[in-house]
Amino acid sequence: MFEFLKRLFKNQDRDLTFVLFDDDEPESSTSYHFKPSHLWQLFYGALVGVCIITLLLVMFTPLSTLLYNREDAQLRERVIKVSKKVEALQDSLDARDTQLSEMQQVIAGGVDTSFSVSQDYNAVGGQVKSESWEPESFSDVSIDGMLSQDDIIFSKIFDSMPEFPTGYPIDGTSTRGYNPKSGHYGIDIATKKGTEFKAIADGAIVNQDWTVNYGFVLHLQHSNGIITVYKHAASVSKSIGDIVKKGDILGTAGDVGVLSSGPHLHIEIWKNGVPQNPNAYLIKS
Repeated sequence: MFEFLKRLFKNQDRDLTFVLFDDDEPESSTSYHFKPSHLWQLFYGALVGVCIITLLLVMFTPLSTLLYNREDAQLRERVIKVSKKVEALQDSLDARDTQLSEMQQVIAGGVDTSFSVSQDYNAVGGQVKSESWEPESFSDVSIDGMLSQDDIIFSKIFDSMPEFPTGYPIDGTSTRGYNPKSGHYGIDIATKKGTEFKAIADGAIVNQDWTVNYGFVLHLQHSNGIITVYKHAASVSKSIGDIVKKGDILGTAGDVGVLSSGPHLHIEIWKNGVPQNPNAYLIKS
């Protein structure tokens, strides 16, 4: 066979006759006239056509996935997962930096209260009664109803250390735990809408505002560098500068804020600017 192909290649420009004999009828025969060059052109053309069809199949059909190394595909998936985790971690770090910056401003006395709720101050009892909240009714907290920074610092409320562990600030069931890697710096306590929540220790309200994501948010400063943060409140009964005792009612919980998935209270505990696991401070009563 090789010698036959070799002779065809050497005589590709000559006219050749290909004769076929039938063993049963030796006298009969069939002959074909051709040029080997035409045969080679047909062969090369078919080869090019097969290559083009294969390339099109690889480019435009799922067949291409069979040609990839499985290890490379797994490595690519891992890289994508790691990239998503890095992005999520960066978002969590940005959120933490923003929250720490806000807390530093609160402690330094540079709080902007222009996003707080309109409230009336009772000069006799020193209590603030929250009006029913409307999205369009934001106004500044009355300066007459606020304690100065010195009043808060020198208050006897900070003479005693907070007593921990203590009970939950609200009646309910813990549904989501502390997970700083995902940006969840506290725990969620599911409860009925309108359930009152209380202060877990003596302290002073250093920040109160409304956010689209969390609804009403309260920051309560305690002694020993501890701050508790209450989020997703439907209403609040305290204002910036109020001195509160352990067990005082701070407001009511609800299904408030874009990030809320049901009626609950979110509580965070920070110490010297570092988030703490509330489960180490709170016990189910």
